[in-house]
Amino acid sequence: MRHHDSRPACQVVPGQCLGFTLIELLVVIAIIAILAGMLLPALSKSKAKAVAVKCQSNVKQFTTGIHLYSTEADDHLTEPNWNSPWVAKGWLYDAAPGSVPNLFVAPYLTNPELAYQGGLLWPYLRTMGIYRCPAERTNAIASFPSRANKLGSFLMNGAVCGYGAVGGRSYRTTQFAPDAIIFWQALELNAGDWNDGSSRPSEGVTKIHNMGTTVGVVDGHVEFMKTDAFYNEQALATKNRLFCSPNSANGR
Repeated sequence: MRHHDSRPACQVVPGQCLGFTLIELLVVIAIIAILAGMLLPALSKSKAKAVAVKCQSNVKQFTTGIHLYSTEADDHLTEPNWNSPWVAKGWLYDAAPGSVPNLFVAPYLTNPELAYQGGLLWPYLRTMGIYRCPAERTNAIASFPSRANKLGSFLMNGAVCGYGAVGGRSYRTTQFAPDAIIFWQALELNAGDWNDGSSRPSEGVTKIHNMGTTVGVVDGHVEFMKTDAFYNEQALATKNRLFCSPNSANGR
């Protein structure tokens, strides 16, 4: 019958316990570091992909909301919050008071949801979180405090109101080509691009996502568009998917 050995597992000779030598310990640490170096890039890519998928979901909710609104508004798209004359509710906020709701002052400072509730899409969305890309860190954007519009990461294409030609109103969905792009995540760097809730395509697209971003299309679908493709499209002299104002020969 074998008796239980009560000695520590590492004890081979009474009074002697063998452990790692310094060299063995360094080898183990080196192996762990190599494995971590191999895994971290893969984890980082997975995280970036998850964030991009979440952002894509946000854009899809917006385009769905725009589509639902148009079905109840005689086919008109939501007014894009193009700047002056500041007379109407737009997709993002109510412009009637004459300016963009300032999240840094009362009453929005303590209850920011109030700033969004005046927007035409709020009844279809009702969630502040989707207005901002999960990858955007506003405290890392030097120009963010200077923005008039601090409400989100996305802007609507000013073509929806003819870049001011029909200010306070918007065109109908049927006046656009089905693949016209009307919604995107805009360039973060220039505070001047964020004076309202819409922009021209030439004002740029986000640099947050790798190689491109998700755009919303007038027929309600979304698609990933590479950054180069976005800039090449908006640079076309003829009417195109981005410069797509209905009552203009060149879309501008």
